[in-house]
Amino acid sequence: MCVEAYTDYPPLGRFAVRDMRQTVAVGVIKSVEKVDKAGKVTKAAAKADMSLKVFEVIWLLSYSMFILGIVIAGLLKALHVQAAYSSNGPNVMYYWGQNSAGGATTQGTLSSYCQSGKADIILLSFLHIFNLGGLPQINLSNACENTFFPNSQLLSCPAIGSDIKTCQAKGVKILLSLGGATGAYGFTSDAEGQQFAETLWNLFGRGSSETRPFGDAIIDGIDLDIEGGSSGGYAALVTALRSKSASQDFLIGAAPQCPFPDALLGPVIDAVGLDYVNVQFYNNYCSALGASFNFDVWDTWAKTQSANKQIKVYLTLPGSPRAAGSGYVDMTSLSRLVPSVASRYASYGGVSVWDASQAWNNPGFPSSLYDLVHGSAPALTTSTASRSTSSPMPTVPSSGACTSDQACSVPGQYICTPHGAYAFCVHGQWLTASCPPGTVCIPTVDGASIYCGYGTPGSSCVHGLNASSVALNTQPVPRPYRLSNTHVQLVITSFSDHVFEAMIHARRTTLFPFHPTITLELNVSDQVQLDPSKGVQQKDKTVRVKVINPSNQTMALVLHLTGSVSSDVFVAPASLRFN
Repeated sequence: MCVEAYTDYPPLGRFAVRDMRQTVAVGVIKSVEKVDKAGKVTKAAAKADMSLKVFEVIWLLSYSMFILGIVIAGLLKALHVQAAYSSNGPNVMYYWGQNSAGGATTQGTLSSYCQSGKADIILLSFLHIFNLGGLPQINLSNACENTFFPNSQLLSCPAIGSDIKTCQAKGVKILLSLGGATGAYGFTSDAEGQQFAETLWNLFGRGSSETRPFGDAIIDGIDLDIEGGSSGGYAALVTALRSKSASQDFLIGAAPQCPFPDALLGPVIDAVGLDYVNVQFYNNYCSALGASFNFDVWDTWAKTQSANKQIKVYLTLPGSPRAAGSGYVDMTSLSRLVPSVASRYASYGGVSVWDASQAWNNPGFPSSLYDLVHGSAPALTTSTASRSTSSPMPTVPSSGACTSDQACSVPGQYICTPHGAYAFCVHGQWLTASCPPGTVCIPTVDGASIYCGYGTPGSSCVHGLNASSVALNTQPVPRPYRLSNTHVQLVITSFSDHVFEAMIHARRTTLFPFHPTITLELNVSDQVQLDPSKGVQQKDKTVRVKVINPSNQTMALVLHLTGSVSSDVFVAPASLRFN
């Protein structure tokens, strides 16, 4: 750091100053010699000597101040690079451990991310099997494998324990995340939650055990990434951990999906005071890129409904296009989205990312994101921050009425109108129409079109808002399909030129995971034809999708389907079920 600062200014190094002093001294001596010949040597020489000394003092002081400035600048730069968690935010946090990028070298060591200066919090992912009454199990992919404590499936990871201490010495908080999409976890009673809090405290906190996966390293908190199961017992778990860590700086947070309220964590985050929520704004209709982006809803919850009115809401996003099925936001869009959210919502706490392996294999992403969140990136004006300028916004009906015969500017444009209807642009005029009985107009996830589905209608026109826009008034919200032991959300991510892409997000609402082989059955309209990809069979209106579960312990699944529609508007399936 300091060497770089010196080499940035070679003309003013040690030797340059010395040479300048010699040059001035020679000039003074020559002038003294001329005066000496005129018989005024003594006084002139004395004055010259005094001038030289004064000059030397001035230059030494100037040079010292210059060096001091460089040192201070270097220290400030070092402090800027040194990441450190702030309870008031904003912070940048990463999930680490699952190596979702999938390569042999795509996941670095825990300490390497802390030493990068681009993360304030890192979440160890995951403790995925509770095994109540025995030892739990953790899965950290290739970061720690096959080093189990005797007679158990609990990993011993001393190297990660050493890394935890390295991270904490740099001011980076290390939390343990419970759950994940794959695992076997949950409670049947509050007593089980309280018992498991004792287990966590002894294995990872300030308690004691002979089977501590990270040795004497102590984690800074717990994250609840509960993708499936039930809500029971988690509030008791949090309360028990709070009682043990009352005098300690122990963080507890959760990672709900963005549809509000979260089907599983909703009752938990209402009941107990958490430090933060990592709201997953991806793989859902309320993704940050879409027309139904709902950070405003979560901000209202934080200020009015949360047990902790100072709770921080984090914008949780994928670290690369491959990190999730949908919802990735590129840095250009993020540069508009983050300042907009940060300036509008007091509950905003920063950005969290799934996951570190994806982000660090996405060139420039970690550095750009850290600078953006911490305010080093160029600030955007209110007008540019509130709405993307990548493409012109379509002209929409005034006053939210969306009535027929009002002017429009984009031929073929479809928008949702209040009370569940929709409008389309024909020959410069909006024409309105109704969805089939029982359905309402819902914007596609990308915000570029609409479809008719089952949900709650909005109270304002929806016209292709984008990633940097904040939803105005009440947006249409798709209603989940409530099946036995499964919570299912179906949304249309895009619809253009009669071609659609659909996403199905299914979560178990029982402690039993999905079976190894799953069959999804849909009843679609006679105008819908799904692409005959692997596992998809369609006979008339009945579609069966066979899914090979990648794990015998999957609590949540995200499926993607594509197809075509002969009509101008896609209509969502009236029913679906899992076998």
